[in-house]
Amino acid sequence: MKTDYRIPLQVVVNSLRHYQHIEAEVEETDGLDFFPDNSVETCGDASSYTLHFNPKVQTLLALYNPALGKGMDTGEAIVRYSLFHAALEVDDYGLARTHLNALRSELVRLGLSTRSEDEREEAHAQVLIQLYFLLFHESFHLVLHHCPDNRPVAFDTTRQLLLDIKTEWEDGLSLVTEEELLSHPKTRRHIGNMIPSELSEAEHRMMEENLREMMAENKIRPDYIDRVLLCDKTQVEEITCDRQAWLNLLPIFQSDGATAQDILQIHLWMFAVFNAMDFNKFLLSQFVPSLHGKKEYDGMRMVLRHKAFKALLRQYNPEVYKLLKSEYLDLSYGLEAIYRSAVTALHRHADDLSRLYAKYQEGGSHPDFMQIARLEQELSEVVSVLP
Repeated sequence: MKTDYRIPLQVVVNSLRHYQHIEAEVEETDGLDFFPDNSVETCGDASSYTLHFNPKVQTLLALYNPALGKGMDTGEAIVRYSLFHAALEVDDYGLARTHLNALRSELVRLGLSTRSEDEREEAHAQVLIQLYFLLFHESFHLVLHHCPDNRPVAFDTTRQLLLDIKTEWEDGLSLVTEEELLSHPKTRRHIGNMIPSELSEAEHRMMEENLREMMAENKIRPDYIDRVLLCDKTQVEEITCDRQAWLNLLPIFQSDGATAQDILQIHLWMFAVFNAMDFNKFLLSQFVPSLHGKKEYDGMRMVLRHKAFKALLRQYNPEVYKLLKSEYLDLSYGLEAIYRSAVTALHRHADDLSRLYAKYQEGGSHPDFMQIARLEQELSEVVSVLP
């Protein structure tokens, strides 16, 4: 079963019209900005609202989901999908075809086309719910712009949520030092899971040290939350829109008979979106020459948003929160496997990456739109095994 993205788009547009009196347009996009976005243009007293949607986000989510929820290492497929688009961007159609063929082989190896009907239905439902979450999130950016009087109350609720997280972190840091956290067996295991076995002993030690330094630099400290509340209204708004999307979708699922276990599963599917979105930015910044160095990694910003979304379950659905066991850890293991594959790819495809960057520096290429259309059509056929 294929996910018809037009349905959640229409539901969100209708919701904006009915409840907020906002007439929003939908613009379908292409290219490397996979995840939805929004824009507001103001002329005098009138504003126009647009939701930007790239249908390829469905493919990307369908590639990440088996890793983040089922423990399947789809990292090689994600890397090949990314390199295909990186090659298209610099009009290297031969290289694009190489990675397209490799993606086809990898999807066959993963056996995604041989899943049972129940597994297919679940995969379809997962992507559909993730689309609803992403689109409702973007719609609330439009609502906050259209109804500025609602911002203080909405932001105050987010402020209290973040202050609660700050208190939690302060209590935790009073019991254990940062060095003890970094030396904890769980932390060491997470670091080890991200290091490819193909690396030499010297490369292994160097990567382990780099990962430890990165984790230390991006550890959330209580004063970071103070800085966000004082200076980073963009982050406060992102967390606010996450909460509003969750709270508006939750009653729909509950009225449809969702059990506590169902709500937990839906929450985890939505949480997986953050992992896919954040890691994909990192991946594209490495593989796509035009994006290199433009998507700066901000670990504290990312972790705080993740932490705030997790807190929603504890705050608004405590009976569901009690059902949690190792699900967040399972998501982490899946992401670590993808990270490991990406690092391996940087070594294995070093020549391809050099070729991409050289072509980008040369510039002056002329797109062959017929070849691009042909390759895009073949890609669509290759990923048709995904929901």
